[in-house]
Amino acid sequence: MLALVAACGSNPEQSSASGSTAAGDSSSAGGSTSAGAPTSTGEPTSAGEPNTGDWDDLDEPQAPPHPPVEPDNDGEPTRGGTLTFTNIGAPGYWGRRIEAGPGDPRCDVQSEVIDFGWGEEFCCRTRHEVTSDRLTPFNEQLHMVIEGPLMVKALAVYQPLGANDGPWAIRSFWDRRAPDQPYNLHLSGPNGAPAFVGDLGNNCAYYAMQEQPFPCGPGSDPYCPGSALDYHGWAGSKLVVLLASMPYADDPTLQPLSCIADGEDERAQDAPWIGVSPSELNRDGWSGYHPCHCFNNTDGGQLGDGCGQINVFEVIAEASGPQWGNRDIISTGIRSYQVGSLGGVTCGIESCGIDQFPIDADLVDVNSLTAMDHGAVVDADAPAMAAGPAWRRAQDDRYYLFLMDESSRTVQVAVIHPSEVPAAAQAIVPALPNVISRAVVDGFLELRLPQ
Repeated sequence: MLALVAACGSNPEQSSASGSTAAGDSSSAGGSTSAGAPTSTGEPTSAGEPNTGDWDDLDEPQAPPHPPVEPDNDGEPTRGGTLTFTNIGAPGYWGRRIEAGPGDPRCDVQSEVIDFGWGEEFCCRTRHEVTSDRLTPFNEQLHMVIEGPLMVKALAVYQPLGANDGPWAIRSFWDRRAPDQPYNLHLSGPNGAPAFVGDLGNNCAYYAMQEQPFPCGPGSDPYCPGSALDYHGWAGSKLVVLLASMPYADDPTLQPLSCIADGEDERAQDAPWIGVSPSELNRDGWSGYHPCHCFNNTDGGQLGDGCGQINVFEVIAEASGPQWGNRDIISTGIRSYQVGSLGGVTCGIESCGIDQFPIDADLVDVNSLTAMDHGAVVDADAPAMAAGPAWRRAQDDRYYLFLMDESSRTVQVAVIHPSEVPAAAQAIVPALPNVISRAVVDGFLELRLPQ
């Protein structure tokens, strides 16, 4: 929650919803692919070929060959975990930024001149009405945010080649073994950042999106003034898979890469973060920090009651205070106009010492201070529950998977130890095949860890 507060700040020097350095210059390694143009309603304008696994709208129709990436794990295997959010999506609205002038009656959510000190800008937001309950608003285009301390070895985004009930294929891909050859993936990091090689220092953020530019500026819809993040995100259903580790900020490999401000303490700011945000929020300017944004509908209302975002794996910095911050506990939570807040439990260092939990636990209950013995399910229609599911931070490699499925209205989040891959995930990791069947997707949806 505290990280989300930062998302509504107006500091142009920050770049992610959990607070980081500016996401200025693009640092994509390029790549010759060009993605299709999903519409703002989340419906793709082009599709792939289910029989061949080819994308019709990409210059390279399939991701390049990639043998499995070797993980780094020195300790004993852990139990893994799943956190499943059901009944996601609802009719409603959020305030969408449009190109309009003062007095325009469409500016019925926000209509004001914002004075920045160095100049003024008129903000117009109109009610963007949603009638579907199919995963809304997260069937819209989404960007991904990854923030250090983090070491990434592989990243894949799967999407349906055609109908949601047919086969899915890798839509975007990045491999640490060939970091300058992303597939339909544009990566943008802090000002002056080099090409992405997988290692993110403390508080350093990169944004991931498709390779096709989004035409911001006059005439853009949703309107965006122009920034380094003006690219299409992934619309509709998507499955994201990362092989990554979250070492502490003082790790000798990452410490020289730190992005924290002068005078700040490395441990107090030690807060890795993996999330997805509506692409229009990131394109609003200042990486979502612009005061004319879709994140909230109401001034002084519940934070995130607009287009929202998903904090898929979020460590709350200990600088937030001992009641909330704990670099060893990872939270997963959803924000949107549907629910305001769903999940996202935290447990500060004053009550959640990591030694209270078994060392082989990935999914923990911060309310009872025990390891969970089954996967957690959070129902958006009936969210009350006794448990407080969260994650124990792993410093060696894990598979981090999160699925947003329109058909089932489900967001499924999983942490899997490379030595303990359950049968329902073995068709996905470690191979990351170019195409997976809908049966594989359904099997993953039904997975509940630990078992």
